[in-house]
Amino acid sequence: MAELMAGFGAFTHALVRGIASSLPKEALRMSSAEVDLARAQHQHEMYVGVLKHKLGLQVIELPADDSLPDCVFVEDAAVVCGDTALITRPGAPSRRNEVIRTLEKVKK
Repeated sequence: MAELMAGFGAFTHALVRGIASSLPKEALRMSSAEVDLARAQHQHEMYVGVLKHKLGLQVIELPADDSLPDCVFVEDAAVVCGDTALITRPGAPSRRNEVIRTLEKVKK
């Protein structure tokens, strides 16, 4: 398996989460632009493909959770450096359950 080299070391895994069907109507956004769910899902599939096939990472895919519209942004829940994971506490109350549910899925 190819490894991606970065300033923090070698990466071998990536954690992603599917796009919730609630994303277009309920996700937090900076603008009022409409979200095209089908386009977002296609872009996400392309992103996962790059992680797997271009970067050679082992991708851990968690399912979407429609009760968490922003769950696709799983990188907001934790920052990993080496063997250490810093678990965040999102500022928006609507996003705090993402951390709990992501940890529950990863521990299984």
